[in-house]
Amino acid sequence: MSAPMHILLVAAATSTSGGGERHVADLLRLLPARGFRVSLVCPPGGDLPVLARELGIAVREVPIAGGLRPGAVLALRRAIRELSPDVVHAHGSRAALFARMADPHAAERCLYTLHGIHIDKAGSSLRRAVFLTLERMLRPRTARFVTVCEADLGKGERLGLIDPARTSVVFNGIATPAFAPRGDLRSELGIGEGAPLVLSVGRFHEQKDQQTLLRAWARVLDRHADAVLALVGSGPLEAELREQAAAHGLSGSVRFLSPRPDLAPAYTDANVFVLTSLWEGLPYVVLEAMSHGLPVAATAVDGIPEAVTDGESGILFPPSDPAAAASAIVELLDDPARAAAMGEVGRTRVADLFSLQAMADATAAVYRQVTHR
Repeated sequence: MSAPMHILLVAAATSTSGGGERHVADLLRLLPARGFRVSLVCPPGGDLPVLARELGIAVREVPIAGGLRPGAVLALRRAIRELSPDVVHAHGSRAALFARMADPHAAERCLYTLHGIHIDKAGSSLRRAVFLTLERMLRPRTARFVTVCEADLGKGERLGLIDPARTSVVFNGIATPAFAPRGDLRSELGIGEGAPLVLSVGRFHEQKDQQTLLRAWARVLDRHADAVLALVGSGPLEAELREQAAAHGLSGSVRFLSPRPDLAPAYTDANVFVLTSLWEGLPYVVLEAMSHGLPVAATAVDGIPEAVTDGESGILFPPSDPAAAASAIVELLDDPARAAAMGEVGRTRVADLFSLQAMADATAAVYRQVTHR
């Protein structure tokens, strides 16, 4: 009987609140049941290595979270040599940079999953040029690429990051809730059942563009004066966003909530989910909202239109457009029956296209492509 295929997962961050690391955590749980032997290389700390050890998975801690350092590359090379995997599966640009430099057999066995393509947003023009040059130089040292949406396949090809002939699209997957949990967000916020509640989840960062959402919210209140906007997140722009809300007299209707591990009760209590991102991959929060039957109002950027069908499971609008964002939210709040119908369409769509099982099976198929090249 042949030995199981050995997959080495490489991650450069270890908090599973991030989309890429959440994806790695799901693979740690799902791959062994599909007959794979799994190991993990990641920086020390965080909950990802803790989870791996709880699952009985071998972990090597290598400091690949910071800048590109020869010592870290050599440490990763030693770990790869000692573990001797069949496939080295790097998640995100930093992990892929280290893995493709460290593994002498990268061209034959290194798989690179791009969890969104943000390299064109990476700081100064010089910084972007350096990163783009490195990615293009390392492209031949990649057995296969994976993108989490079709939009990133096109973007990666345009930027010269990937070879489309060696690229597979594997959608992010989530566990579909078996039942609707009891919501407690309304009681936490002190608002009644009849008040319209709009939910947005995301890091307070330029990418998520909550500034546009707050400008839109003033317009929403013109139509629904008792509506409440719950912003769940944290990040470098929190103080600025709080000041913006206060300056526009929105403090009473905008509630800032800290991140929480279980968002199901919030999804259950909300009427509409909104996301105003300037760029994305395929955001988990949109899939989660849809899986709970929430209609989605979101920007038509990157992978979002592949999840949200405009006019069927939600309403899409251009980025940086507060009037369009407000119009989408108001349209959903004005017609609860239509919004509920959209939510049901979204719930079915997630179950059909974005399940954890589909993600794991598609990833396993890519591993077989790598080893049978």
